[in-house]
Amino acid sequence: MMQGQGVPAPLMLEVGRALSCEVRLSLLMALADGEATVSQLVDHTGTTQPNVSNHLAVLRSVGLVASQRDGRTVHYELASPEVGDLVKALVAVAAEPSDRR
Repeated sequence: MMQGQGVPAPLMLEVGRALSCEVRLSLLMALADGEATVSQLVDHTGTTQPNVSNHLAVLRSVGLVASQRDGRTVHYELASPEVGDLVKALVAVAAEPSDRR
């Protein structure tokens, strides 16, 4: 069994829960392409601004995304290169043929 390398199991569970939502996965995939504003992410997901903002807050609370305010505009990006690697790994695993799962 792989150890969490010092990361508390409850935090790993919170990250897993954050990844278990289609909208949040869509946001992460969009941010894997580069930083974006809430309005750009609303356009990408097709959901409402309050909904996107709430999902971004969940992702931010577990350290998957970071934000930076520029006046009235907030720019979001993946919190680290490791988050980008995680998104790529999720896409790769999901794309595997079903007989290999």
